[in-house]
Amino acid sequence: MVGKSHEPIRGNRSSSCASPQTCKASRYNVLKDNLNVLEETFVDSDVLRLEREILLQLGRLGALNLFNIFLSHKPSNIFDLSDVAANSVECNMNGLVDSEKDKIIVSSRKNKQRRKRREKAVETTIISTQLLPTNTLHGRYQKPKRSSPKRMSDSRKRRLAVARNEVEMSKGVKVVANLERIRTTLEEETGRMVSLSCWAEAAKLTEKALQQHLHYGWYCRDELIRTTRSLVLYFARNYRGLGIAHEDLIQAGSIGVLQGAERFDHTRGYKFSTYIHYWIRKSISRMVARHARGIQVPCTLSRAIVQIQKARKALSKSHGKYPEEDEIAKITGLSLSKIRSANKCFRVVGSIDQKIGDCINAKYLEFIPDASICSPEKTVMRQHMKEDIHDLLNGLEKRERQVMVLRYGLTGSPPKSLEEIGRLFRVSKEWIRRIEMKAMAKLRDKETCRNLSHYLDS
Repeated sequence: MVGKSHEPIRGNRSSSCASPQTCKASRYNVLKDNLNVLEETFVDSDVLRLEREILLQLGRLGALNLFNIFLSHKPSNIFDLSDVAANSVECNMNGLVDSEKDKIIVSSRKNKQRRKRREKAVETTIISTQLLPTNTLHGRYQKPKRSSPKRMSDSRKRRLAVARNEVEMSKGVKVVANLERIRTTLEEETGRMVSLSCWAEAAKLTEKALQQHLHYGWYCRDELIRTTRSLVLYFARNYRGLGIAHEDLIQAGSIGVLQGAERFDHTRGYKFSTYIHYWIRKSISRMVARHARGIQVPCTLSRAIVQIQKARKALSKSHGKYPEEDEIAKITGLSLSKIRSANKCFRVVGSIDQKIGDCINAKYLEFIPDASICSPEKTVMRQHMKEDIHDLLNGLEKRERQVMVLRYGLTGSPPKSLEEIGRLFRVSKEWIRRIEMKAMAKLRDKETCRNLSHYLDS
């Protein structure tokens, strides 16, 4: 490209053109030919990579600022630099100045082809160099961002894939639930553990197919519990502080997920994550109702308690006063007896071994009387009443006395029904009823009632 001959290219030129502009023009021509060489090197590479390498070489040569200046004069094409020199230099330079006399620049014969190639590359370029700031030109080019319709389509595809995966997982949970139900039925019928062959025969499968179904179902269970753990944590945090450990709440929520997976029907059009909301809340609330209190409250009564609390809160907000039981019964539709029994469950259950306060070193056990122990007067009265009743029973026949003792549990044993007593005597319950009526008629005598009347008065 460069030789050591001191002859100019196209004849002699006067030294009047040797000015700073002439120097800039000659350097620019050298830079242009270097760019041509670079283009031949990277012609088959990517356009973005080619631009990056060109800018890097410009920075190394110290001509990046000059390139940006000429680029601002003609922004239409970043590679077509053939006419820039004519606009920037007033003198038409075809030779070299005295400082460049030892160099000869050989022009290429393929300028037209390269120019066409450059124009085609610019047309296919996605990112325009002119629109990028200067600090971006020195660094790496960023990849173009995807448009919003493309992102929307990708997110929709991901949602559909997740929905299909959840449907498949729920099917696997249903399969293993049905198989375990068959095994439980066999164990209840036989009263012992069921072997794998018997289990496969009852399920109408081979042993290998049964093992495959079981492994797939267990895998689906683990995956559903793993993917829905964040949803279970979201619902479990609403039940904190009720006396149940956080791990137990999460376990109850996972059980609800599996219960919902067994009943999930994807043909109805709703999502799996939406469907299992109800089952997670139901499982956690049932555990809270069962274990949060010291005394277990039935599920039906716990639901009634929730209804009463909501109605009481709404009435107190609207009327500005504490509502009566009749008003709550009208809103909830519950009976007064059920509302009263629910009100008793509102009481806080505590331990009698708990200390009364920080200052007093005493327990509730030391101040609360034991209601199960009768007073001495009642104990004596009850003992005399038992003796009088036994004296009255001695006046009956043997069979009648035995029936009355068994029927009312007078010897400390629990009372028995007519059928149970008839089974003991090997007679019908109608025969026992007749014996009881005959014995009661004897005990209802006026003198007998007069002797026991003082026990009723006391």
